[in-house]
Amino acid sequence: MAAVESFMLRHQIHFTLNGQLLQLEGQHAFAPLSDTLRYLLRKTGTKVVCAEGDCGACTVMMARTQDQNSKGQLTYRSINSCIVPTFLIDGCHLVTVEGLQEGEKLHEIQNSMVRNFGAQCGFCTPGFVMSMTNMFEHKTCPSTQNVKNYLTGNLCRCTGYQAIIDAAKDVDTKKITPLAQRYALVHETAQLKALTQKSISLKTDQIEFFAPATLAEAVDFKSKNPDCRIFSGATDIGVQINKGKFAAQKQMSLHLISSLYEINLQQKHVRIGARVTLDRLQIFAEKHLPSFGQFLHIFASPQIKNSATLVGNLANGSPIADTIPFLMTLDAQVLVQGPRGQRSLPLKNFFKGYKSFNMDSDEFIEAIAFELPDSKNLKMGLYKVSQRRDLDISCINASIWVEEKNGQAVNCKIAMGGVGPTPLRLNQVESLLLNKKIDRQWVDEAKKLISQNIQPQSDLRGSSDFRKKMSEQIFEKFAKEHLQL
Repeated sequence: MAAVESFMLRHQIHFTLNGQLLQLEGQHAFAPLSDTLRYLLRKTGTKVVCAEGDCGACTVMMARTQDQNSKGQLTYRSINSCIVPTFLIDGCHLVTVEGLQEGEKLHEIQNSMVRNFGAQCGFCTPGFVMSMTNMFEHKTCPSTQNVKNYLTGNLCRCTGYQAIIDAAKDVDTKKITPLAQRYALVHETAQLKALTQKSISLKTDQIEFFAPATLAEAVDFKSKNPDCRIFSGATDIGVQINKGKFAAQKQMSLHLISSLYEINLQQKHVRIGARVTLDRLQIFAEKHLPSFGQFLHIFASPQIKNSATLVGNLANGSPIADTIPFLMTLDAQVLVQGPRGQRSLPLKNFFKGYKSFNMDSDEFIEAIAFELPDSKNLKMGLYKVSQRRDLDISCINASIWVEEKNGQAVNCKIAMGGVGPTPLRLNQVESLLLNKKIDRQWVDEAKKLISQNIQPQSDLRGSSDFRKKMSEQIFEKFAKEHLQL
């Protein structure tokens, strides 16, 4: 496969900031976005506290040129700028807190924060304002629970949450012009779309970065650089970079390949591209996979879900990745691309070991595919055990499916994370439970079999014994909620 011609390459990234078209190159493109905003572009309203994507002080609004609604309007969503490498906002529109006010006039959300004494020390306030901005882009009349949900990713060290919630509820929506209208940026969007037809090549003394414009170019670069790290939403890699624990010299992003942003549904067959965020997946799942949609609701903060991708959650290789057990019970297939073409791998056989896959080093994940379940008798339960309900890493997670007919289990699928070095599909347990009467004895036998077929390790989130006990209790909860046992 031929290399990309030099005249088809860019050596800068392009984006808009509060309506102004900008470009960056060299080392600036590798800095965390929050640093670029604060120290290079002097937008100091964006604050940094945790540098881990947890506190929300660095929240900004972003719209991708690929993400437009049916009316052709841009869709602005909140992200954590502290963990996003600046090169990942290539082709995007950014709005910071400075971009909300018009001249000397504060935005209505800012005015409401003033009226309701929503700021104490004030350091977290811009982040809360931006998260509220995100909410009012998508909710015209938010409830108190909506407010709490949209502010999940923002922390106030002064414990001033009630005043902040009051401020959100007191906003006069008639005084708000949605960013989709105020920053429609039709001309700039056209410019960005033209610019992003070309691939990006950036180099420093330590790093070589490539963003291909086509899938063929991605395959070529990966085949020549099998040790390169691929960036998706960077919600994990970004933290590693900030902690000085990421040292990959060859890097690649697939953010210019428009086909990878697609969710394709044909009859019952679903294909999720590598650039589909968890936020977009949740919207899809709420319609077609309601249990999964509800589960994604507590997956992470809005800022994280607006950046993180389903494929990224898989490719991270964590044994406690929250989406993987459900995908395993869907019998999902992993579609990988490489110099020998595309091939499909069953997800349940995809993991070789801890952060190790049955995939060649010159291949990468293009998409995840599965069939929508269609049985009306299928009972489905998804579970997550963590110290906090929201914005926390799992100790153990699970997906359990049981289909009942004439009092017997005619279909049974169980997958768990946090019970070994990889997520596990418990095939042996499923086989032993099939075609047996569903009763109290069946439930007790299932709990015993699950505990016998997992080998969890002890760590700071829970001991091996705790994880075994929780795996039993998760099945007990499933039986009570869905089987009335």
